[in-house]
Amino acid sequence: MKKKIGVISVLIICLTFVSYIYLQKDTESEKNTDVYLRTMVFKDKDNELIPISVNFHSQVELEEEVRNCIDFMKSKELMSYGLYPVLSEDLEVESVDVKDKLLTINFNDQLYSNQDALDIIEALTFTMTDNQDIRQLKLQIQGEDVSYLPNSTIPLSSLTHELGLNNFEETSQLLHQTIPVMVYHQKIINQYSYYVPTTMRIDENESLKSQVQTILSYVQSKIHLLDAKLENGLLTINIDSNVLLDNEKIDQNLEDLIVLSLSSLKDVKDVEIKINGEDVRTKQSSQIEYNYIKI
Repeated sequence: MKKKIGVISVLIICLTFVSYIYLQKDTESEKNTDVYLRTMVFKDKDNELIPISVNFHSQVELEEEVRNCIDFMKSKELMSYGLYPVLSEDLEVESVDVKDKLLTINFNDQLYSNQDALDIIEALTFTMTDNQDIRQLKLQIQGEDVSYLPNSTIPLSSLTHELGLNNFEETSQLLHQTIPVMVYHQKIINQYSYYVPTTMRIDENESLKSQVQTILSYVQSKIHLLDAKLENGLLTINIDSNVLLDNEKIDQNLEDLIVLSLSSLKDVKDVEIKINGEDVRTKQSSQIEYNYIKI
C-alpha cells in the first residue's frame, strides 16, 4: 500500500513538473509573438477619418508593406467596427519607388475617379509617412506626376506628415503664419471607442502658453492652464484641479487626449501634467496604444 502511494506521489510530481514546463513554454511563446504595428486610415459613417493600428506581425520590404497597407485600406474587413474603406477597391498600385526618404507610388487611373480626393490624399499621406524611413509622399498616375486631384485644392508637390487628418482649414494668407497641430477627441462608433484627430492651425507667433491653451480648449473646454514650459523636448503643463475625478486622479482618456494632442507641437517629445505641483501622469507616453484592432 505504501509502495502504491509512493508511485502515485511520484506521478503527481512528474505531471506537475510537466504542466509547469508546458505553461512556461506557452508563456514564453506569447512573449515572443512578433509585434509590428502599422497605422492605417479608415473612415466612419460621418466621413471622419480614423487612424487605426493593426499588427502585421513582421516587417517586410518597403514596397511589399506599401502594397499590403493599400490592399488593407481597400478592404471592408473593419465594417463591423463601424469603419469603412477610404480607397476604392479598383485602385491598384502599379509601382513603388523610394529615394532619399521620398516615397513615390504610381497608381492606375482609378485615383482620379474617387470623389473624396481630400480624404484619399490625407489617408495615404498619414499612413505612408508614419514610417520613419519616409519623409514625403509623391503620387503618380500611370507613370505621370500628379499636381492636383479633382475636388481638392491641396497641391500634391509636398505631402508630408504635417498634412494631418480631418484638415478643414481653408488656404488663406494666414497659412504661412500658422503651424499645424493634431487635436484629438474621443468618439464612440458602433460601441467602440476611438481617439480621432483633427488638424487645426495655431498662430506660430503666439507664446507657448497661448498655443498650449488653444489646444487644451479643444480637447476639453473646462481645462484651465496655469503655466507651460518646454525644456529639452519635455513640455510641462500646470493645470487647474477642476479636472480631477472624485478619487483625485485624472481621467485616463483625458490624459491620453492631452498627451497625444500636445505631442503634435513642434519640438515636443513628451508631456508632463502637473496639478497642485504634483505629476498626475499614470503611464508613459510610449505606453499609449490607441485605436488598436486585433485582426
